Amino acid sequence: MKYLTEADIRAMRLADGAALLLPADRALGPLAQEYCARRGIRVEKPSHGEMAMGTPKDAQAGFINAETGQHMTEKPEHMTHLNGNLLVPKTHQRIRLRGKLDSLQAQLLLAARQAIDAQRPETAAALEEFHAFAQTILGCEVTDQPLPPYTLLGLDDAGLRRASHRPQEFAGMPHPMPHSGMPPLCLTLNFLRTQVREAELCAVEAERPDLIQALNRFSSAVYLLFLKELSS
Repeated sequence: MKYLTEADIRAMRLADGAALLLPADRALGPLAQEYCARRGIRVEKPSHGEMAMGTPKDAQAGFINAETGQHMTEKPEHMTHLNGNLLVPKTHQRIRLRGKLDSLQAQLLLAARQAIDAQRPETAAALEEFHAFAQTILGCEVTDQPLPPYTLLGLDDAGLRRASHRPQEFAGMPHPMPHSGMPPLCLTLNFLRTQVREAELCAVEAERPDLIQALNRFSSAVYLLFLKELSS
């Protein structure tokens, strides 16, 4: 059984007191139940007759517009899968987050290749670690799963925050001001930091608090790697 989250229900933009036709293979998660109860949203399921005939409304339609509840037999080009057969516009905040995480992974791989070419194996290994972390974040977003505990550069959540605020202790230098005279790999790392920050903003729009915090610490980790590379 797959569960719809509170974010899924919010994305449907149902009015207070509206009816929500729940697909036969779905159930509401605890937060989604509380949200529906708070808004007076009536949750309806296909009748036993429909299920016995193997033709519940969502099966007849094939797809459901997650924002309107409309049933569709074909997937429009301007829409994509949010979860299962639930479709949203490709401009939906969660789809934007997924796209940003996808492009971030591509940028991390390019940076790792640059580090390898520059004969900076430790930096390349750290970037490969970052790439795997970005994959984990994307996987948690797509599957609606919470992000598991993590470390980056050997530091946990609190350690990343502390070190990024104390560059003198971590890398023996104050917060540097990026400039064009820096080595290319350092400039790439500074650029990656901004890209993680943009992904964090997308997570804010998608209402994923766990991913917001993780991406905040992720940008700290990229900044720390930038400091290490700059001070080497």
